Amino acid sequence: METRTTAERLLLATRVGWFRLNQPVFIDRGQAYWIDHSSDELCVDRGSGRVSRHPGWTCR
Repeated sequence: METRTTAERLLLATRVGWFRLNQPVFIDRGQAYWIDHSSDELCVDRGSGRVSRHPGWTCR
């Protein structure tokens, strides 16, 4: 089960914890985001049922 985090302010994410994104992603205030480890993607709930997915990889 993924842990969803809600952005408290506008973010420009290049990584989330150990997960590095292929390209930077804007996450707006109030949007929820989480890592889908099965597909190696950052998921961002943009509202109105729309979820954007952004590829990356886990670096350890």
